[in-house]
Amino acid sequence: MSQIQYVDDLIREYLLYRGFSGTLKMFDAELKVDKEKGFRVDKIVDQLMQFIYTYDLTGLKELWGHLDQKMFSKLENEFTPAIRKLESSVLKLYLVNAVANNKPDKVTEFFSRLTPDLQGQPEWKDWFMLPYVKNPEESPVFSVQFTRTWQDTLVVSLHNFLAIIYQAMPMPVLANYEEEAGRVRRLTEENDSLRLRLASLQQRSSLAPEVLPLPDLMDDFYIIAQEIPAGMEVQGKSLKTLIRTIGGGLPTSPIMGRKPQEQSHKRNNSKRLSTTPTNVWGKTAGDGTGLTKRSVSLEARSRTRNTQREVSLDRTGKMSRQGFLLLSQEEMTEHKSAVTQCQFNASGSVVASCDVDGVIKVWSPAPQPKLLSSHCHKAAVLSLDWVSKNERYLVCGSRSGTAALYDSRDSKTLWEISVEDKARIVSVACSPTESVFVSACVSAQNQGKLLLHDIKSKKLERTLSLGPGPQSLYATCCAYNHNGQLLVAGCSDGTVRTLDLRHSEVIDSWSGHQGAVTALQLTPDQNHCYSLGQDNKLYRHSFNQTKQPVWETQLPYSATCFTLDQSGQHILMCGQNGASINQISVGGVAPVLKLSSTSVAACHWANANQCGTCVTAGLDGKVEIFTLLTP
Repeated sequence: MSQIQYVDDLIREYLLYRGFSGTLKMFDAELKVDKEKGFRVDKIVDQLMQFIYTYDLTGLKELWGHLDQKMFSKLENEFTPAIRKLESSVLKLYLVNAVANNKPDKVTEFFSRLTPDLQGQPEWKDWFMLPYVKNPEESPVFSVQFTRTWQDTLVVSLHNFLAIIYQAMPMPVLANYEEEAGRVRRLTEENDSLRLRLASLQQRSSLAPEVLPLPDLMDDFYIIAQEIPAGMEVQGKSLKTLIRTIGGGLPTSPIMGRKPQEQSHKRNNSKRLSTTPTNVWGKTAGDGTGLTKRSVSLEARSRTRNTQREVSLDRTGKMSRQGFLLLSQEEMTEHKSAVTQCQFNASGSVVASCDVDGVIKVWSPAPQPKLLSSHCHKAAVLSLDWVSKNERYLVCGSRSGTAALYDSRDSKTLWEISVEDKARIVSVACSPTESVFVSACVSAQNQGKLLLHDIKSKKLERTLSLGPGPQSLYATCCAYNHNGQLLVAGCSDGTVRTLDLRHSEVIDSWSGHQGAVTALQLTPDQNHCYSLGQDNKLYRHSFNQTKQPVWETQLPYSATCFTLDQSGQHILMCGQNGASINQISVGGVAPVLKLSSTSVAACHWANANQCGTCVTAGLDGKVEIFTLLTP
């Protein structure tokens, strides 16, 4: 629901522009007493818990009554029992808190005010004797509600329930405008990219008409249309099959059934075959093969299918389908100094990169690298992250301890705040659900802080503790989980710690690295976390089995950063020896495709349909873009 705050800002700007000062004052006044807190679920849950902890029964009933009238009453009747049970649990938590803190007057007040409403409900039958029971936490009737597990489960259930309702609520047209515009823009860019790639492939085929004559190409389209069912779900596969058919002559194409032509014809075309793109195994599509002619029927093709040439090509085709195919390689040279980080936005259509000169570049990688905006900060920018659900803004952290919100559309800094004086911000991470971000700061004395800031108010919400550890403990990298409830931080002592942001406490810690953690990333299913350390070891930990890593490997070469693909089965490893894609297996990582041999300091990977784009950046300021056909 982050678009609600954005719409509020638009309305405020419009009222100010029109001179409706009275309406603006009334609008701001109503926002201050907004019971739904701008549709921010965490704020609503915090307000409910605040009423419970301060024994404000009136405020608790009024807020719940507002939610009931505004949202709960409009749900289907089948949800009514769940809502009533949730309300009873919230009221019971109020009583448990009062009893645990020795507030008998609040318990008496509760029953004196709510007895007429509760006496007819079966789940409250035993609770009327709560004021007269000594040590209720030991009673089998009330003991469950006094446990920390029950209380935490209630808070999580309440948060998830409200979040689901807000996600399902129909939004006004004004709130959906930017999201719809962004979706249309992404689809348009994707269509343009695919159209250009298809035109490029057709142009390549026209350069060698004897190798791929036009009628044969049209027959390939015809067979693809016959063999692949129609529907949006197979468009990616059909494009993948088409590209392989044009570039490699695999068994799915009728070209496989051609008969040898004259030897002179074959010699004339051997040179052209050598210029075709190479596959992942380093061989061209025409190595060791002669030119063939289309068979006159499917029956004739089947008779010649088992020749030695056909069998060898069939084996090569199967090997190619297991790897990646490099479609194109581009270079972006806008940076003039060492690049510190590069990152795709949520849709994978735009990349933001920063360098030690304080320059931020926002650019589009496809179909050709195109600079969209640029800005220069006063100090070196060491980290950045896109603001979730809004592809216009990004947060960046500098070497001087300042954080800034950058508008990529207008190429300007909206605000800049001093997060920590004379400290470098080595990592920033924006919440995927709320308008907050976390910054990991390190001072010159190697003492660090982990700070949570609100993007809208530009204020520090709280300082997050990393738990017990050495005095020089600090976070080197961090990442949110999918719902923004947890933060995973890699630390200078080689541990990876999981923080519960609702209670600002460390709930888990893993150790194993000798030296600091240099990079970490959660798997797409959010069940595991990969971490890379200075000891050149790569670990995979499970959030369900936290004592020991479920997988580990010692890398044979020095690596400084990595990123996973969308399946979590392949990993892009980067370091002084360059960048390469590796497949994750039980025994370790197996190289699949070498992308670069130059030193790489930052990388990222985005996927769309069957095509993936890898971006690597080095100390020389060069950024390379690799477009891949994924297996």
